Amino acid sequence: ASVILAMTEDTGDETIVEEDNWVAAVEWVEAGGADLITSSLGYYYWYEYADLDGDTALVTRAADMAVGRGMGVFTSAGNERGNEEWPHLTAPADGDSVVAVGAVDLSGNLAVFSSPGPTYDGRIKPDVAALGVSNHVASYHDDHSYSSANGTSFAAPQVAGVAALMLERIPTLTPMQIREALRETASQAARPDNDMG
Repeated sequence: ASVILAMTEDTGDETIVEEDNWVAAVEWVEAGGADLITSSLGYYYWYEYADLDGDTALVTRAADMAVGRGMGVFTSAGNERGNEEWPHLTAPADGDSVVAVGAVDLSGNLAVFSSPGPTYDGRIKPDVAALGVSNHVASYHDDHSYSSANGTSFAAPQVAGVAALMLERIPTLTPMQIREALRETASQAARPDNDMG
């Protein structure tokens, strides 16, 4: 696989311009020929729950447009479960064409932080869940070591990796066909819920 990396976040603060940065990054990777996007971020600070309807948040609209142009979009559901101010998904996970990914532990139990659905308009989210607890990751403190970390940010890239393997095997798959295949082969396919999809 070839990888295009883009950093859109200002880690010092949460500001609305970061959504513009994210949209610019999506346009940039699309121009670079990307087949998939995995995004480990989510916005809610300047939104109300009613805005998570799949049609309001800027990044959600851009993500759905990217899918419409043939790029699969995989994003973290968010780590807001238990947040009294915002116990919901984060945008762009509310997109109807976006694959929102929640987090579970090695035993398949829901992670205590994984943001729940539904979207404001009642759609089941997240779409699927993957390992997001005690993930073995490169250390951000030391370029030569690894550490353990938690978050839906570590679950979403794993699902995008599965999608990349699917495309390697069947290059003609559309993003929506990939999304449906993931949903239909997940452990809760017959009874999806707003915790793990």
